[in-house]
Amino acid sequence: MWTFCGRVMAALAIALLAASGAAAQSVEEADGSASFGPNRVLADDTRPPSLDPEYGALADRPRVRAARIDTPPEIDGRLDDEAWLEAALLTEFVQQSPLDGAPATERTEIYIAYDSDHIYFGFYLHYEDPGILRANRVDRDTSWQDDLMTIYIDTFMDQQRCYDFDLNAYNVQGDGVINASNLRGGPIPIADRSWDTLFYSGAEIVDDGYTAEMAIPFKSIRYPQQAPGVEHRWGFQVVREVKGKNQENIVWAPMSRDVQSFMAQMGVLEGMTDLSTSRNLEILPTFTAIQYGSLDDASGDWVGQGTSPEGGVNLKYGITSNLTADFTANPDFSQIESDEAQIDVNQRFPLFFPELRPFFLEGQDIFEFTSPVQLIHTRTIVDPNVGGKLTGKVGRTTMGFLVADDEAPGKRDDPADPAYGRNAQFLVGRARYDLYRESHLGVVATGREFLDGYSRVGGVDGQFRLGQASRFNFVAVQSAHRNEDGDEKGGPMLGALFEHEGRNLEASAFTAHIYPDFHTDVGFVRRVDQRMVGGEVGYRWWPEHWLINWGPSFEYELGYNHAGVREDELTGAELELQFARNVSLDVGGTRAFERYGGVGFRRNNYNVRTNVSTSRLFSLGGGFNWGDEIFYDVSNPYLGRGSRARVFATVRPSSRLTSQINLSTSRFTDVRPGPHAGEVFNVQILRAFSTLTFTDRLLLRNITEYNSFHGTLALNLLATYRINALTVFYVGYDDHYQQADLIDEERYPFRTLKRKNRALFTKLQILFRY
Repeated sequence: MWTFCGRVMAALAIALLAASGAAAQSVEEADGSASFGPNRVLADDTRPPSLDPEYGALADRPRVRAARIDTPPEIDGRLDDEAWLEAALLTEFVQQSPLDGAPATERTEIYIAYDSDHIYFGFYLHYEDPGILRANRVDRDTSWQDDLMTIYIDTFMDQQRCYDFDLNAYNVQGDGVINASNLRGGPIPIADRSWDTLFYSGAEIVDDGYTAEMAIPFKSIRYPQQAPGVEHRWGFQVVREVKGKNQENIVWAPMSRDVQSFMAQMGVLEGMTDLSTSRNLEILPTFTAIQYGSLDDASGDWVGQGTSPEGGVNLKYGITSNLTADFTANPDFSQIESDEAQIDVNQRFPLFFPELRPFFLEGQDIFEFTSPVQLIHTRTIVDPNVGGKLTGKVGRTTMGFLVADDEAPGKRDDPADPAYGRNAQFLVGRARYDLYRESHLGVVATGREFLDGYSRVGGVDGQFRLGQASRFNFVAVQSAHRNEDGDEKGGPMLGALFEHEGRNLEASAFTAHIYPDFHTDVGFVRRVDQRMVGGEVGYRWWPEHWLINWGPSFEYELGYNHAGVREDELTGAELELQFARNVSLDVGGTRAFERYGGVGFRRNNYNVRTNVSTSRLFSLGGGFNWGDEIFYDVSNPYLGRGSRARVFATVRPSSRLTSQINLSTSRFTDVRPGPHAGEVFNVQILRAFSTLTFTDRLLLRNITEYNSFHGTLALNLLATYRINALTVFYVGYDDHYQQADLIDEERYPFRTLKRKNRALFTKLQILFRY
């Protein structure tokens, strides 16, 4: 079998190299070809703000009216179609950063048109110096280090949720959603990239930059239904990134750092009528096969297993243009992306691993909201055989429901066990009523039923935008739990958060109460029996020269248990500096009290972080933390000295090859006098993630990871052939080794690596859309 695997991988490598040569030749020819924008007057079609109250929070924002066309453009990246002569045109842009409101330093042309089935965008992105253009041939949704051209659309114009569609100069697509209930990043939030949909695009590098085209099917997004002839009005923003110019972000609708909300600073896209009313039906069959072998720890023999084929199907149906149902039977819950390694030595609390499985990832933003505890963590559904979801918006109410049947709890060894062969049922429900921009009241309910046991949580949450730069969140839930033995417990969890983010002043304050008997089998809880308060305040100056901005920040946290015993207290300070040419430096320190095992410890810690991204060819950064550290032994905890470091680098020797290298270390020393003094552990985890792209569809990825503490080495090779966002074919090889004496010291009294398991796997999924 393994000879066969070797032949398959060798043949694949030869085919990929051949494809690489052919693709490289065609790309060089395209890069050298002449191209230009439409032969028309470059007059900006931006309209002034409207005072009509129907525009809501966007009444004072710029508007643009999309042009209806009869003949759609050919999506090849060249702006030579007649449609672009008729399209609306945007040419007036300003900076969001580094100098918000200043004129953009590069010329940008955006063309907008639509028909009944698609909305079309054309882009002509000029560069005074084309040499600063950053673009790499990487996999879908991973071009965040490039000069992206991004379209943001808030189809309900309610400042609650918007779509992100982006491209780089090599036509690498990206898409995602931004949820006002769970914003991440800075003034321009980071989109949740787990959302994938179908859209069409093309791009071409020209002498002074690049041109691109994009066609987004209306079937791919949710939007309110309108009567015939009634115009659609959507929140709309265009963001162009020029990373070689101090991370310059160029926007169409002006943005201010004095306003915290991103979606409230959008413009308005209007004029679209009579959009197609056909319902979206998607069928996504999935086929997987794996051939696996492993080392039997008991006998020391290598045990090979036969091929294990599996088939499943996902079904998506658009009940209306704003409500979608998803069903899955025998779903493929394999994850092509492996969990990134985390140091698991001397950890007081359990480690969190994010969801990576496609069915659960899509639409998960509806179930996310600000809370001290993650109440919905779908990795608790381990091995489902069926599942279903209903997500969307009706009026001002956003809703999401998830059901799944999990086989994992019934996989017991003893057939006489009452749980043998029994499944657990999961139910998650979420509803959110929009009050005004980025403000809502919501309810949440989760449940897991198994035998006579259950785990249930229900409660309410809310978010309120306060002025231009502040918001307030709260959550209050109650849990009820009964285990398989019939033991019952339950308790509340309460939390509140206030945040202010302005141009200069940033401040936050929070409180959290997690009662001792609070429990959920559907969420992720690090710790219970907590009463915590805390806050942070920072001030930032903007010289906007060689030093872009800088400022100090201070934080304080205090925690007690419900018996009134102080458990934690922390005071910290940090200085952050952002320099020109994409260089940053942060230094800080904390003084803390922590109680563990009934013993109180005082510790001082210091940290420094930096990041440098001055070139397209490479970027690097890292952080180092050192000081006092507790050794978390329940029977004998003590204070020692510890240090943790993380160094990361991204190397791009060509646009086709990208390698990300990460090194994480953790070292602990017992400083108490006596025979046990000295180093207790020293862990290093080295991970290399490399991608080699041959064509727009074909790429090869390798992950190599070494853990010095566990003595493990993992090798993963994956070839991907992607037709579109959801039609993909994978072939992969996975190999795991471990230091022999750590497997069985008596049987293998040597330190060389010994293979533990390996696998050859394939996966094919094909999207049928009607």
